[in-house]
Amino acid sequence: MKRIISVMLIAIMITALAAGCDNSQSDQTQPSPTPTPPPVSPSPTPSANGSTDPDSTDPDPGPDTGTPTGPIMISAAELSAIINDDNVILIGAINPTAALVPFSNASNPVRGSFLVWNDDFYGSCPEALSPNLANSRIPLHDMETLLSKSGATADSIFVVYASDAQAVGARVAWHLSLLGLNVRFLDGGVAAWRANNGRTGSSRRLNDQSVKNDFKAPNYDPSINNASIDVVIEALQNPSEWVVIDTRSPEEYNGDRVSQSSNAYGTGRMKGAVNINWVRNYNSDELLLPEAELRELYNFIGDRKVITYCQGGVRSSYAWIVLKDLGFDVRNYDGSWIEWSYAASSFSDYQNKDVVLSLTESWSDNNGKI
Repeated sequence: MKRIISVMLIAIMITALAAGCDNSQSDQTQPSPTPTPPPVSPSPTPSANGSTDPDSTDPDPGPDTGTPTGPIMISAAELSAIINDDNVILIGAINPTAALVPFSNASNPVRGSFLVWNDDFYGSCPEALSPNLANSRIPLHDMETLLSKSGATADSIFVVYASDAQAVGARVAWHLSLLGLNVRFLDGGVAAWRANNGRTGSSRRLNDQSVKNDFKAPNYDPSINNASIDVVIEALQNPSEWVVIDTRSPEEYNGDRVSQSSNAYGTGRMKGAVNINWVRNYNSDELLLPEAELRELYNFIGDRKVITYCQGGVRSSYAWIVLKDLGFDVRNYDGSWIEWSYAASSFSDYQNKDVVLSLTESWSDNNGKI
């Protein structure tokens, strides 16, 4: 009798454990079923409520968080509504080293993604002041070759996301925007996607794929979303028309040498730049702040045009997305402090060095790369 009772108890425990495993969000092979998404066209922003119910003519949008989405920022619910569309290309900015950590966000990319990291997007940009500057974007031809490995076309919708490095993902989204592409950026990244019961798992490193087509950028125009050093000089000299936002940490803004100072040619800041650390745009779970809070944060801008910068145009890309979605006329300074400090440094022979120095505060020349 004792043996029979023991067998029955073991059977009950096994059944309970199996049920628990079936309900676990970490089981990526048994995701929640995804409803058939509505058709997606290249230009409109997906539905703000993210509903995927084809029978609902007046879906309940749920609680209104007031978080701005579109034309670039997209929520996990909105991605769920379009993810099965053949026209959607998923690109995950995932650190390969971080991806080796089991159960981490980096090891659970959105299923079906092409994965990229810094080495895929950085190189020698012909528009940079020097080929030796770090964090320059790769030339147009190299970018087109990379995207040819995804099978994308000029009409594709590119949804970019990050696991733990939101700024790197934002930089990728900004880079794609320079090509005139239809780009979205996932608010909260992998963590938000997993919290929304999104499917994760099988993904591929984009650079390891074979070329699938001859991709050509539909409208490559860096002047639209990028600021050259000449435009930054003009902006600093005309504060009634422009505002320059330094998205680095307060320590960097104050001219302190910190770990992020690497690859620059000195420390300091641009004269008249306003310091808004990029992390102030989101809350503790890396989801964007409500729109009312963001507008209060940036109410000093008024109707002026905006330039964002950081150390190498990465963190400032996130601020660029936020300000773009808020409706501001904004450009990201690709060269950022690395290029600016090079131009100011005694190490360079930049023709407008005196002008740059006059527009620089708390300057400490390193006489070479830090």
